[in-house]
Amino acid sequence: MVIENIGKFFDPESIAIIGASRTPGKAGYEIVRNILDNGFKGKIFLVNPHAKEILGIKAYPSVKEIPCTVDLAVLTIPAEATTEALKDCAERKIEAVVIASGGYAEIGEAGMKLQTEILRIAEESGIRIIGPNTSGIISTPSKLTASLFPLGKIRRGSISYIAQTGNFATHTMKWIMTGEEFGISRVVGLGNKCDVDDADVLEFLGEDAETKAIIMYVEGFKDARKLIEVAKKVSKKKPIVALKAGRTASGMQSAFSHTASMASNDSLVDAAFKQAGIVRVHKYSELINAAKALAFQPVPKGNKVAVLAPSGAMAVIAADACESIGLKIARLSEETLLRIRNISTSWIAIRNPVDMWGAVQTSGVEASYRIGMEAALSDRNVDAIVLILVITREIRPRSLGFIDEISQRHKTKPVLVTITGDKQLYEKAKRVLGKRGIPVFPPIEDAFVALSILYRCGQNLRQDSAPFAALQS
Repeated sequence: MVIENIGKFFDPESIAIIGASRTPGKAGYEIVRNILDNGFKGKIFLVNPHAKEILGIKAYPSVKEIPCTVDLAVLTIPAEATTEALKDCAERKIEAVVIASGGYAEIGEAGMKLQTEILRIAEESGIRIIGPNTSGIISTPSKLTASLFPLGKIRRGSISYIAQTGNFATHTMKWIMTGEEFGISRVVGLGNKCDVDDADVLEFLGEDAETKAIIMYVEGFKDARKLIEVAKKVSKKKPIVALKAGRTASGMQSAFSHTASMASNDSLVDAAFKQAGIVRVHKYSELINAAKALAFQPVPKGNKVAVLAPSGAMAVIAADACESIGLKIARLSEETLLRIRNISTSWIAIRNPVDMWGAVQTSGVEASYRIGMEAALSDRNVDAIVLILVITREIRPRSLGFIDEISQRHKTKPVLVTITGDKQLYEKAKRVLGKRGIPVFPPIEDAFVALSILYRCGQNLRQDSAPFAALQS
C-alpha cells in the first residue's frame, strides 16, 4: 500500500546520512546539524569513509558497516556515486531513500540515463526514492528535519507542503520560521520525482492525523490522472491549495531545466484542479498566506464579508478587493448598523464596508473596533470579517487582545487583519496576533485573497467534485 511505503520517510526510527560532512556549509553537514537541532529521538548513523566522528556522532566507512536496522537513508554524495550507494542500501534492506544531489534528468541525456538506472535498482529491491535533486524533508511530529539548508528549530504545526522544489525545505521555511507564527507538520521536496510523486505524498497526508491542510507547488505532472483521482478524495476531507508554475512559455522552459518537468496545457490544469477540489493560486506568496489563514482560522460557511476600514477610501478599496475575487460585501442588518452608528459621527454614512474614522475620533481605536467587530460577527448575514487597522505611535489600540477575545466567541467565522501605518508596529502587531491565532497581512488586498482561498476550500469540503476531465501528462 502506498501510504505504508511512504510512512518511513516521515516517521523513521533510524536514519543514515550517506555523505555526512565535517565542513559547515556542505549539504552533508547541514543535514546532520538540522537533525540534531530539532531533537530527533531515533538512531542517527553517519557515513563518511574519511571521518571517525562528525558533530559528536560516530561515522562509518560504509552503510554496510552500520550494525543496526536503518529506516531512512539520505544521500548527499555526487550523482555518479549514487548507484553503488543505492545498491548498498538495497543490501541492508533500507526501504526509504532521499537523494539530495543533483546531476540527473534535469541536466540532459547523461543525467537521464543515471536517473533511469537508480530507479531500476530501487524497483528491483523495493526501495522508495524521494528525489533526486531535492533539498530534503521535514517532519516535525518526529522532530526530523533532514534539509541541506541551515534552518535551526522548526516550529510544529498542522500545515504540510508538497513541493517540486527545494525552496520550501530551505529559504522559504526560514522565512516562515522567522517572519510568521504558524507551524509546520510535514514538508517534502520532490525534486525530479523519479519514484515518489505528488499523488503518493498527497495520499499519505490525506490520512495523516498531523496534517490539517495541504499546500502544493507543482511544475509538471508525472501521472496527472493519478494525482487528480487522489486529490478528489483528499479534498473532501482536507483543504488542498496549489500553485502550478510554468504557465508561460518561459516558465515552461525554466521548469524543464529545473526539475525535468513538462508543463501541461494551462486551461486543462485549471479545469482539472477545480474538478479535483484543488484551490489554485497564482503567486508564490499565496502559498505562505494561504497556509497562515488555514492554520489559524476556520473556513467560512459562505462568502459574505464584513469589513471595518479606517477611512472611506480604504472602504472602497476593500469593496473592490472583495467583489473582484468571488467574495461578497455582506448586507448588514439594521440592528448591526445602529450599534455602529451609536459610536460614530453623524457626518459619516454607516454601511458595509464600514468607515470607522468617525467612531475612532469619538471613542478611540480599541473601543470602536471592539464594538464594530462584535456587532458585525453577531450579524447572521456575515460569514467572515476583515479588520483594516491603522497603527502608528499616535493612533493605535491600547491592546490587541480584544480581537482574539471576540474571535473566540465567534469561532465559526474567520477573522483576518490587515495593518497599515508604522511598519515596525505592523511587525510587532503581526507577532502578537499571530501567537493568538489571528493572521495578519500587509496592506491591503492580501487579506482578502487569503479569505477567498479559505472560502474556496470550504466549498470543496462541502460538495462532491465533478467528474474528472482528462488532463494528459
